Amino acid sequence: MTAVIREIWQRWQKSRTQRIYMIPTRYGYGYAGLLLLMLLGAINYDNSLGHLLCFLLASLGHVAMHHSHRNLRDLDISITAIEPTFCLQHARFMLNVINQDDRDSFHISIAHQHKQDLPRWQFIKAFNPLHTIEHISANNNHSCSITIPALTRGWQPINKLRLSSNYPLGIFFSWTVYSQQAQVLVYPQAKGTRSLPMHQGLGKQAQYRPKTGDEEFAGLRRYRKGEPLHRIAWKAMARDDVMRSKHFASPEGDELWLSWQDVSDIIDLESKLSQLCQWLLQAETGGYLYGLDIPGTRIEPDSGKTHQHHCLKSLALYHD
Repeated sequence: MTAVIREIWQRWQKSRTQRIYMIPTRYGYGYAGLLLLMLLGAINYDNSLGHLLCFLLASLGHVAMHHSHRNLRDLDISITAIEPTFCLQHARFMLNVINQDDRDSFHISIAHQHKQDLPRWQFIKAFNPLHTIEHISANNNHSCSITIPALTRGWQPINKLRLSSNYPLGIFFSWTVYSQQAQVLVYPQAKGTRSLPMHQGLGKQAQYRPKTGDEEFAGLRRYRKGEPLHRIAWKAMARDDVMRSKHFASPEGDELWLSWQDVSDIIDLESKLSQLCQWLLQAETGGYLYGLDIPGTRIEPDSGKTHQHHCLKSLALYHD
């Protein structure tokens, strides 16, 4: 009994916060116009069968309206696995659509709000269709990969997502909008024509070279996600089941610093960050130990995916 009351309470709370809207489609207006003509004909010719058929079809439309509403009523969404991306590319995340009803849901369309300055009567144009789910079983969920454009550097809100459907007859378009608090991290656009700066440290001119494998062994440290697998100390792991990685001391001249001074002659802020971003990717690909020195942030030289993400995140969140 308590579980039933709790379920009713939760559904009542959800109905107050999650609204479902509905309008007739062009087929719905055509359907209503046809019923009106049938009704006028039945009245004009005093045809009882015409009245019966007209009211029967009107009842069918009324039932379709309730089914269209219920098709979205107990749906909920959650966002997971948000992946960082670069500016002017597409951000990817996993969207879970959860059906909490005892009945199946059909033909659910997912759309993302990409415009916010349109008037209310143009709400359809504010959403960009992304994906369509043909069927979600009762008390089940459906996961799909969604991509949205990444337009601005830094933390970009995912904004609103819309679930809509014209089930079952296509004469009503129903939709509900979810406001998400999730954000995606957008790195600066990796763009620049300059080659890697030929200096070491901060201002000392020196030739540098990629790591060639002749570094001196400096000890073991706890493995960090993103480090190369070939650096894992498997023998040490077999002794105590703790994953560690081999740490090497780089010879003089192998550390590469990417400094704000290297782009001081570039006027535009975004162009500076884009050039540094391009250098970071080149340094990681080339196998360098690289560090980042920008106003307010100094990251010591290292390599690997975790270090690269740390540096790129600092560029993404940089402000004057």
